[in-house]
Amino acid sequence: MSFVVKNRWKTTYLLSLAALFGLSLLLTSRSDGFAEPAAAATLPDQEPACPGEPMGVQATGEYVNEPVPEVPINGEPWGGAHWAPGHRSYWHCHSGGQILMVWEGVGRVQRRGERVQTLTRGSSMIAESGEEHWHGAAPNTDAQYLQVSLPGTTYWMEEAADPDYLGNDIGINSRNEFLRTGVREQSR
Repeated sequence: MSFVVKNRWKTTYLLSLAALFGLSLLLTSRSDGFAEPAAAATLPDQEPACPGEPMGVQATGEYVNEPVPEVPINGEPWGGAHWAPGHRSYWHCHSGGQILMVWEGVGRVQRRGERVQTLTRGSSMIAESGEEHWHGAAPNTDAQYLQVSLPGTTYWMEEAADPDYLGNDIGINSRNEFLRTGVREQSR
């Protein structure tokens, strides 16, 4: 039992270091510690970083905002999200960017214009400022993510359609349909 606990703490420590390293890659050497806004990021009087709009989390099925107590940052559990099997977010982007790391289970992520990726424990994805993406669980396995969104606004677009989720499309057809009709939900 102590071997498992020691290895779990080592894993937690290494995952925390890796996540912090990823966060540091997003930050520049500015004295206030925050990254300069990328070209796609928004300022108060500019257009959104992507063709969505700010609103609450948009997801298919079950999404639970669930911090991860095993990974404390400044004495508080790191933010996280739990996705039930087959469930996922809608396409969205963060004006400040987002770091995602799978803590438990099997996750899926996709950047607009790329094929879906499968993430397992310790695998991560960094969505840069304004980068359109979605994330969720694999079809038959839930996923617990460690996640942090850098300061800014989240813009929500259309549902991640089954062809995207199943790896048969790169998010262009659903985006074009959303831009043409403004309809977020996909017909099944």
